Amino acid sequence: MANKKNNTSQKAVKTYVDLLYMTPSELHAKDIAAFFQNTIGLTVQLWEEMNVLELELSSENSIDFEPLPVNFKDPSDAAFVKNRGIKTIFTINLCEADLNNVIPYFEQLTDSFSGFICADTVDFTPVYAGSSKKA
Repeated sequence: MANKKNNTSQKAVKTYVDLLYMTPSELHAKDIAAFFQNTIGLTVQLWEEMNVLELELSSENSIDFEPLPVNFKDPSDAAFVKNRGIKTIFTINLCEADLNNVIPYFEQLTDSFSGFICADTVDFTPVYAGSSKKA
């Protein structure tokens, strides 16, 4: 038994994170798609009728943007959104290993369309790009 080879090849399990892009701008997936259309290292796939966007990275991992209604039921969440004049929210799903590499893209997005990108947590922190300070 000592000579038995261990041929178990395990693939790395990808961990995904959910973020939120909140902005006081009226924004659609097609606007974000147009913004990133000519960005080196990104392939843009837009499903305009569903307002959904997928950005494929050179690693072949993707960043998915899907719209989220602004009308939160939780009073503190609703106040957070109202106090910042948020008109558009997208959920963003991406591989956690890509997070640090895509923050510059997120910074470009928030610089252009305002708003902020934050973790989908109870207190919307940490903020990865832009600012969540009250308007």
